[in-house]
Amino acid sequence: MAPGMATVNPSVDRTGGENGFSLLELVIVLGVMGILAALSLPAFSSYYGDCCLKSVAWEIVGVIKEAKQNSLGDDRYYAVGFDPVQGTVSLIADRGVDGAWNTGDDRIVRSFRLRSGVRFGYGSYGPVAGYASADDGISFQENNTVVCNPGLTGNAGTVYLMASNGAAIAITVNSRDFSCIQRRWNGTAWVKM
Repeated sequence: MAPGMATVNPSVDRTGGENGFSLLELVIVLGVMGILAALSLPAFSSYYGDCCLKSVAWEIVGVIKEAKQNSLGDDRYYAVGFDPVQGTVSLIADRGVDGAWNTGDDRIVRSFRLRSGVRFGYGSYGPVAGYASADDGISFQENNTVVCNPGLTGNAGTVYLMASNGAAIAITVNSRDFSCIQRRWNGTAWVKM
Protein backbone atom coordinates (compact mmCIF):
# COMPACT_ATOMS: atom_id res chain seq x y z
CA MET A 1 0.00 0.00 0.00
CA ALA A 2 1.31 3.44 -0.87
CA PRO A 3 2.24 5.82 1.91
CA GLY A 4 -0.50 8.33 2.72
CA MET A 5 -3.34 6.10 1.46
CA ALA A 6 -5.96 5.15 3.98
CA THR A 7 -7.45 1.71 4.11
CA VAL A 8 -11.20 1.41 3.69
CA ASN A 9 -13.10 -0.91 6.01
CA PRO A 10 -16.31 -2.04 4.25
CA SER A 11 -18.20 -2.35 7.56
CA VAL A 12 -17.67 1.33 8.40
CA ASP A 13 -19.43 4.07 6.47
CA ARG A 14 -17.91 7.45 5.57
CA THR A 15 -19.16 9.14 8.73
CA GLY A 16 -17.43 6.62 10.92
CA GLY A 17 -20.60 4.77 12.06
CA GLU A 18 -21.35 1.10 11.51
CA ASN A 19 -23.81 -0.06 8.84
CA GLY A 20 -27.04 -1.84 9.93
CA PHE A 21 -29.29 -1.70 12.95
CA SER A 22 -28.49 -2.06 16.60
CA LEU A 23 -30.20 -4.77 18.62
CA LEU A 24 -32.20 -2.12 20.49
CA GLU A 25 -33.52 -0.61 17.24
CA LEU A 26 -34.53 -4.04 15.99
CA VAL A 27 -36.37 -4.86 19.26
CA ILE A 28 -38.24 -1.54 19.14
CA VAL A 29 -39.36 -2.08 15.53
CA LEU A 30 -40.49 -5.65 16.28
CA GLY A 31 -42.34 -4.41 19.37
CA VAL A 32 -44.21 -1.75 17.39
CA MET A 33 -45.10 -4.31 14.70
CA GLY A 34 -46.37 -6.71 17.36
CA ILE A 35 -48.57 -4.02 18.93
CA LEU A 36 -50.01 -3.05 15.54
CA ALA A 37 -50.73 -6.70 14.73
CA ALA A 38 -52.43 -7.24 18.11
CA LEU A 39 -54.60 -4.16 17.59
CA SER A 40 -55.61 -5.07 14.03
CA LEU A 41 -56.38 -8.77 14.65
CA PRO A 42 -59.86 -8.23 16.19
CA ALA A 43 -60.84 -5.90 13.35
CA PHE A 44 -59.63 -8.40 10.77
CA SER A 45 -61.42 -11.28 12.51
CA SER A 46 -64.67 -9.33 12.59
CA TYR A 47 -64.31 -8.37 8.92
CA TYR A 48 -63.50 -11.98 7.96
CA GLY A 49 -66.52 -13.28 9.92
CA ASP A 50 -68.81 -10.78 8.18
CA CYS A 51 -67.44 -11.77 4.76
CA CYS A 52 -67.96 -15.49 5.44
CA LEU A 53 -71.50 -14.88 6.70
CA LYS A 54 -72.48 -12.77 3.69
CA SER A 55 -70.90 -15.28 1.33
CA VAL A 56 -72.94 -18.15 2.80
CA ALA A 57 -76.13 -16.05 2.70
CA TRP A 58 -75.64 -15.21 -0.98
CA GLU A 59 -74.87 -18.82 -1.77
CA ILE A 60 -78.11 -19.94 -0.08
CA VAL A 61 -80.12 -17.33 -2.00
CA GLY A 62 -78.43 -18.57 -5.20
CA VAL A 63 -79.38 -22.19 -4.47
CA ILE A 64 -83.00 -21.15 -3.82
CA LYS A 65 -83.07 -19.28 -7.15
CA GLU A 66 -81.56 -22.33 -8.85
CA ALA A 67 -84.28 -24.55 -7.35
CA LYS A 68 -86.94 -22.15 -8.68
CA GLN A 69 -85.40 -22.12 -12.16
CA ASN A 70 -85.05 -25.91 -12.24
CA SER A 71 -88.65 -26.46 -11.13
CA LEU A 72 -89.85 -24.16 -13.92
CA GLY A 73 -87.59 -25.67 -16.56
CA ASP A 74 -88.21 -29.34 -15.63
CA ASP A 75 -91.86 -28.80 -14.63
CA ARG A 76 -91.39 -30.71 -11.37
CA TYR A 77 -90.57 -30.12 -7.73
CA TYR A 78 -87.11 -29.20 -6.46
CA ALA A 79 -86.08 -28.38 -2.91
CA VAL A 80 -83.33 -26.81 -0.83
CA GLY A 81 -82.55 -28.80 2.30
CA PHE A 82 -80.76 -27.50 5.39
CA ASP A 83 -78.95 -29.87 7.73
CA PRO A 84 -78.05 -28.11 10.99
CA VAL A 85 -76.14 -31.10 12.37
CA GLN A 86 -73.81 -31.45 9.36
CA GLY A 87 -73.86 -27.71 8.57
CA THR A 88 -74.81 -28.31 4.92
CA VAL A 89 -77.19 -26.88 2.33
CA SER A 90 -78.33 -29.11 -0.55
CA LEU A 91 -80.19 -28.64 -3.82
CA ILE A 92 -82.49 -31.67 -4.03
CA ALA A 93 -84.02 -32.96 -7.27
CA ASP A 94 -86.11 -35.89 -6.00
CA ARG A 95 -87.53 -37.03 -2.67
CA GLY A 96 -86.44 -40.62 -2.96
CA VAL A 97 -88.45 -43.77 -2.16
CA ASP A 98 -89.49 -42.67 1.34
CA GLY A 99 -91.40 -39.70 -0.15
CA ALA A 100 -89.91 -37.24 2.37
CA TRP A 101 -87.65 -34.30 1.58
CA ASN A 102 -84.17 -33.88 3.03
CA THR A 103 -83.54 -37.52 3.92
CA GLY A 104 -80.72 -39.89 3.00
CA ASP A 105 -82.37 -41.30 -0.13
CA ASP A 106 -82.90 -37.96 -1.94
CA ARG A 107 -81.20 -37.23 -5.24
CA ILE A 108 -78.83 -34.34 -4.48
CA VAL A 109 -77.89 -32.06 -7.38
CA ARG A 110 -75.24 -30.25 -5.36
CA SER A 111 -74.45 -29.40 -1.78
CA PHE A 112 -72.09 -27.20 0.21
CA ARG A 113 -70.93 -26.81 3.81
CA LEU A 114 -71.23 -23.63 5.80
CA ARG A 115 -67.96 -21.73 5.93
CA SER A 116 -65.72 -21.81 8.97
CA GLY A 117 -67.17 -19.79 11.83
CA VAL A 118 -70.74 -19.76 10.41
CA ARG A 119 -73.56 -21.87 11.81
CA PHE A 120 -77.35 -22.12 11.67
CA GLY A 121 -79.24 -20.27 14.40
CA TYR A 122 -80.11 -16.87 15.79
CA GLY A 123 -78.61 -17.26 19.26
CA SER A 124 -79.95 -14.86 21.87
CA TYR A 125 -81.26 -12.44 19.20
CA GLY A 126 -84.45 -14.44 18.72
CA PRO A 127 -86.41 -14.80 15.49
CA VAL A 128 -87.61 -11.92 13.34
CA ALA A 129 -90.56 -10.27 15.12
CA GLY A 130 -93.80 -12.07 14.23
CA TYR A 131 -92.05 -15.06 12.66
CA ALA A 132 -91.93 -18.62 13.91
CA SER A 133 -89.10 -19.62 16.20
CA ALA A 134 -86.99 -22.72 15.66
CA ASP A 135 -84.47 -24.31 18.00
CA ASP A 136 -82.07 -25.06 15.15
CA GLY A 137 -82.57 -21.69 13.39
CA ILE A 138 -84.47 -23.18 10.44
CA SER A 139 -88.25 -22.65 10.44
CA PHE A 140 -89.27 -24.44 7.22
CA GLN A 141 -92.00 -27.01 7.92
CA GLU A 142 -90.96 -29.75 5.47
CA ASN A 143 -88.06 -31.25 7.47
CA ASN A 144 -85.97 -28.05 7.25
CA THR A 145 -86.59 -27.85 3.50
CA VAL A 146 -87.74 -25.15 1.08
CA VAL A 147 -89.88 -26.92 -1.54
CA CYS A 148 -90.30 -25.26 -4.97
CA ASN A 149 -93.07 -26.28 -7.32
CA PRO A 150 -93.45 -25.38 -11.02
CA GLY A 151 -96.07 -22.75 -10.11
CA LEU A 152 -93.33 -20.80 -8.27
CA THR A 153 -94.95 -21.22 -4.92
CA GLY A 154 -93.67 -23.19 -2.01
CA ASN A 155 -93.48 -23.34 1.74
CA ALA A 156 -92.57 -20.23 3.67
CA GLY A 157 -89.93 -20.09 6.36
CA THR A 158 -86.70 -18.52 7.54
CA VAL A 159 -83.15 -19.76 7.88
CA TYR A 160 -80.92 -17.93 10.35
CA LEU A 161 -77.13 -17.81 10.11
CA MET A 162 -74.67 -16.65 12.77
CA ALA A 163 -70.98 -15.91 12.54
CA SER A 164 -68.55 -16.50 15.38
CA ASN A 165 -68.09 -12.72 15.71
CA GLY A 166 -71.81 -12.30 16.58
CA ALA A 167 -73.04 -11.08 13.20
CA ALA A 168 -76.29 -12.67 12.03
CA ILE A 169 -78.40 -12.85 8.86
CA ALA A 170 -81.94 -14.13 8.34
CA ILE A 171 -83.18 -15.29 4.92
CA THR A 172 -86.98 -15.47 4.67
CA VAL A 173 -88.73 -17.19 1.76
CA ASN A 174 -92.26 -16.02 0.91
CA SER A 175 -94.77 -18.74 -0.02
CA ARG A 176 -96.81 -16.73 -2.56
CA ASP A 177 -94.25 -15.42 -5.03
CA PHE A 178 -91.34 -17.36 -3.57
CA SER A 179 -89.21 -14.27 -3.11
CA CYS A 180 -86.38 -13.98 -0.58
CA ILE A 181 -85.96 -11.23 1.98
CA GLN A 182 -82.61 -10.89 3.72
CA ARG A 183 -82.23 -9.23 7.09
CA ARG A 184 -79.21 -8.62 9.30
CA TRP A 185 -78.99 -8.13 13.04
CA ASN A 186 -77.95 -4.50 13.67
CA GLY A 187 -77.34 -4.94 17.40
CA THR A 188 -80.91 -4.26 18.50
CA ALA A 189 -83.26 -5.56 15.78
CA TRP A 190 -83.53 -7.42 12.47
CA VAL A 191 -83.38 -4.94 9.57
CA LYS A 192 -83.76 -5.52 5.83
CA MET A 193 -80.57 -5.54 3.82
